[in-house]
Amino acid sequence: MSRSIKPDRTTWRHYFGGFTMLALMVQLLTGIFLALYYEPSLKGAYRSVQYITNEVTGGSLLRNLHRWIAFVIFLAVFIHTVRTTLRKDFLNPEKRVLWLTGVVVMLPIFVALVTGLILPWEWKGYWLMEMVPNYFGALPLVGDGLKRFFLESFTLPRYEVLHILVLPLITFILLDYHFITRLRRRGIFRYMARHLIASSPLWVGLVVLSIYITIPSQDPEMIPMPLEGQFIPAPEWWALLILLPFMYLEGILVPALSFLLPLVVWTVAALLPCLLARKEVGTEEEREPHHATPHHRARGVKLLWHRLWRGGRITKIARAVVVTVIFLVFFSLVYLGSYNSPTLGCNSCHNLNNGFRMGMPPEDFKDRTKLPYLDDNEWMMGHWFYPQEIY
Repeated sequence: MSRSIKPDRTTWRHYFGGFTMLALMVQLLTGIFLALYYEPSLKGAYRSVQYITNEVTGGSLLRNLHRWIAFVIFLAVFIHTVRTTLRKDFLNPEKRVLWLTGVVVMLPIFVALVTGLILPWEWKGYWLMEMVPNYFGALPLVGDGLKRFFLESFTLPRYEVLHILVLPLITFILLDYHFITRLRRRGIFRYMARHLIASSPLWVGLVVLSIYITIPSQDPEMIPMPLEGQFIPAPEWWALLILLPFMYLEGILVPALSFLLPLVVWTVAALLPCLLARKEVGTEEEREPHHATPHHRARGVKLLWHRLWRGGRITKIARAVVVTVIFLVFFSLVYLGSYNSPTLGCNSCHNLNNGFRMGMPPEDFKDRTKLPYLDDNEWMMGHWFYPQEIY
């Protein structure tokens, strides 16, 4: 007897999940290229970044592509998360591991973003490194110990190993549990090729952005303007989200909104399959046939709505509209919080030609007694957003 074979086709069901996987692979490849030329030392790090950008063939394109992908990955992950949430994948017992690993993998990706911002060790990377200990230092009880740990343990070689080896290894192990194992049986290369073709407009856009909106790395020969990079989306925006309370709030609200709230949301999201687990076998009363009681009529309406939501072109369009609206609201909030940050212009003032405290980041940056203003989180955040007013 002949068996019908379901035709293979590209589906939008996991479009942004597939794009994220492709983006992580490109990040890995471009990161390997950058690591070949990068020098993890306080005096040599930014000099090696300048060499990559200005002298190595293709270096500027690959470095800026690495930067733009880092920004776009979080948007793709957000859309993918919203779509899977609307599908209620967390209620499917067969997808519990997929859901858990999908939520957990967000953490090493975010830490990779932060460490990647620090590694160039120009003034922007130095500022972010100073804010990491301050961020954990705001926690009650354990804050001082964590702050001291991050200050004392920081070196560029350690962060390079963390960024290019440890975090990618953790990320791809989680992704293997998330969906790569299943793809091996179905044909991972065919799956990735289909998603590469389907996402080709996004890749063309990323290449164009990498060519025309670049990180200035010619200084001190070509000094950028103080607010250059203002309004331009950048990976720093995601780190700035959790740091914004330091500028606008005081007291317990700062750790509550900046640290505890994101941690609680992330933990609850990861544990949703366990918190909302359904019993596979109902009670005897539920298994017995019943007449059309109001309870069962309501249940029938719910099942009808579920079937309508699951199938049909109109419902697919409606679902896409819902995802788009949620995405626009989310990105609007991100934009309103971070749009005016001058992400490219730090070296316009902190420039070797401008004398004392204006060259490379200070070597005694860990000594808060010599640089007491580094402990002032409000000043640090204000100087980031308003460098010409707060200095």
